[in-house]
Amino acid sequence: MELMFKVKYDDGRIKFDGLDMYYGSHSLAAISEILLLSLHASIHGEVVVQAPAAKGFRLVLKKSQEGSLEQYIQLLVTDPETISLLTDLTKNGIYDVVKYLLSSCLGIPFIIQNRKAKKKIQQITQANEDLHGRLEHALHHAHLPVKNQGLSVSLSLGRTAIITFDEDTLNYLETEVVETDTEVILVGVSRFNARTGTGRFITAIDSISHSFNPVLDLDDYQKTIMADNLGKVARGGFKPLNAIVCRVNSTNGRLKRYQLLSISDI
Repeated sequence: MELMFKVKYDDGRIKFDGLDMYYGSHSLAAISEILLLSLHASIHGEVVVQAPAAKGFRLVLKKSQEGSLEQYIQLLVTDPETISLLTDLTKNGIYDVVKYLLSSCLGIPFIIQNRKAKKKIQQITQANEDLHGRLEHALHHAHLPVKNQGLSVSLSLGRTAIITFDEDTLNYLETEVVETDTEVILVGVSRFNARTGTGRFITAIDSISHSFNPVLDLDDYQKTIMADNLGKVARGGFKPLNAIVCRVNSTNGRLKRYQLLSISDI
């Protein structure tokens, strides 16, 4: 299976008139990290600590298209096991997992359609390391041409668009407003650290997740029901809990994360 990605630097708030070499090189390096982390998770169902630790494949820069700043990136498989895993997941499955991971980090709704991609996401959510945190760090650098030159950056798989980084996604990454009103929401737990009390909530089994942090220390009852709920979600079930939260939004009103005040069984 051959996978070809494309990164395009184009007009944004300001018309494209060349890509600054410093911002462009850092952005491209960050996109390389994003793809390596996302693809390794997609293929192997696990999270690596550093992008160069991704195994079974490598990403190679191909010749840019003449007359525009479009950089092509080819995925080259380096071992038979990875070929088998990629063939089983299919190109559509790879697309769904990568788009889901990036959409989750940027608060963009996306429902996975591919059945095998759903299983991969369930595997990833059980991993010990926080993939979202690593991707969010790289996304800040990927947005450098947006922040400093007013451009847009788009990532595609073949001819199919995955995501576009622009002023809206930059705003989501860099700004937040804590809502003063509390509300009760129905949530499932897709990730939970009993030591810190932090984790990620979903509002449906196939929804994107949002992180949460407790305002007060969680008691044993709250930790237990969240750990139990995490197990149910990992098995593909969704039996929600009642969570009292304050929303933390970007300045344009998109949900970024939750402040958790209390959680209980329904």
